[in-house]
Order: sequence, then structure tokens, then C-alpha cells
Amino acid sequence: MKRLLLFCFFLTSTLHAQDVFSTFSTHKEVTHLNISPQMFQLLSKFKVNASDPDSQAFIDMIQSLRRFRVMSTKNAEISTEMESWLTNEIQQTPLTSVLNITEKGIRVQFAAIYGSGESTVERLVMFVQGLQAYIDNNDSIQLDTQTRFDYVLMEIEGKIDLNQVAMITQLVDVPGGEYLDALKD
Repeated sequence: MKRLLLFCFFLTSTLHAQDVFSTFSTHKEVTHLNISPQMFQLLSKFKVNASDPDSQAFIDMIQSLRRFRVMSTKNAEISTEMESWLTNEIQQTPLTSVLNITEKGIRVQFAAIYGSGESTVERLVMFVQGLQAYIDNNDSIQLDTQTRFDYVLMEIEGKIDLNQVAMITQLVDVPGGEYLDALKD
């Protein structure tokens, strides 16, 4: 019995010590997206209108990204781990909770590490709860596939311009990404 309790304690502490994205990256109830810096380098090679300063700023930001990860699930136990990871990150790192939104049954929490500029951050984390219930109860939203949007966790690291980050979430279609506009205000 002692061994079983010790094993359970070890397993629980290992799960919390590991990065939640790594822990659940292959879990069957999780949709996981991890874009490498090399992929952003490839995306930045696309031709842009050189006379458009917004396009160039977007490309510059894409080139500076070091990490872009998103995971989503409908599993409430996994969401508890996601939220616990975020709480731990806020307590153990310079990450600071900067905005909490509750709207139409959807709860969104943003945390960030601010960069050198007024509208830049070095790390941005977004946690969304309740998105699937909103989708299911809103007749104007018609999805062709089964979704796992009830709980979404996103992390971006790099030189992130808050004026441009919503374009990235639209590019990779991050659920709940529309709430990023609230950070700019």
C-alpha cells in the first residue's frame, strides 16, 4: 500500500512538473498544435506588399516567434490540469495575469510577460473555458466537424506585437482568438 501511495504521489508530482502541453500532446482527448520557429521562418518568406507597413510589421513579428502552442479538449479533468499549469506559471515565473473576461458563459484569462515596447509582450498565455457550450447553443455557428473547443490553452513566445497577434490566431484559426483584441484596448 505504501508503494502504491508513493507511486501515485510521484505520478502526480511528475505531471505537474512537466509542461502541460508535453504531458497531453498525444492524449486522445486533446487536439494539440505546436508550430516551430522554423515554420514561422518559412511563412515569413511569402511575398508581402513592401509598401504596406502593417504587412511588414506582421512578417517581422512572425520571424521573432520562438513558440506557438495550442491545445484544446472537452475533458474537464484535463482542463483542470491546464488551469493548474497556468496558475503555477503565474506564481513561479514573471508571467502576470493581465485580463479576465467572462462573457456569454465563456471565461477567458490572459497572462503575459511584457516586453520593451508599450504594445509588446515576450510571452502570452490564453486560457478559455466554456467555448463549446456557446458554440452548441448558438444556431448561427455551423461547424462541419466535431470540435474540442470547450477548454483551450494557447501559449506564444517571442517579440509579440499585441496589435498584430490577432492576425496570427486568425491565420492558424485558434478558437477564442477573437478575445485577443481586448488586450489592445
